[in-house]
Amino acid sequence: MTQRDSVFDRWSDRVMNLDSPVYGDERERTVFMEASSFGLTIGLYAGLAGAVVSAAFGLILLPTVLLVLTILPAAATQWYARRRGVHLNALAEKSGARSALITMVGGCALVALVFAAMTFTVFAGQPLLPTPSVTLTPGEGPLGGAAQGAVIGGMIGAVAGMIGSVVSYRKASRGK
Repeated sequence: MTQRDSVFDRWSDRVMNLDSPVYGDERERTVFMEASSFGLTIGLYAGLAGAVVSAAFGLILLPTVLLVLTILPAAATQWYARRRGVHLNALAEKSGARSALITMVGGCALVALVFAAMTFTVFAGQPLLPTPSVTLTPGEGPLGGAAQGAVIGGMIGAVAGMIGSVVSYRKASRGK
């Protein structure tokens, strides 16, 4: 049974736009969804790892934000599937997939590590690991120059990505 009558359901349908030709044929759609799942999984692990590292250096706000940004896509995935009558946890339990158990235990262990490091910082008044003192004065030393190159390169890369996307889209549109 599917429940798709709320404003949020209609909004998610519009955002997903599953009838769009961008998803391709059935095989391409399957690969696209697998790739999206893979990307989501990598993003979840990267967010958890970033939260653990930043918490170990005594930060409190950054790991909290990273945990929220990690949990939000996972919760949205659960919500979306459940609204369409698919219970992801039940699927994993029915299949007896050991990998699902390992993933859940591993994810919860990383969250526990984040809060353990944050607890240490709060009660000890110092970070678990000392934060290295690095001054990124523009042009001074190798890190200053690297920082300048990184931010300028990032901006150039983002603009190049936008231009490349527009050019690619126009070429594809003309080819139809």
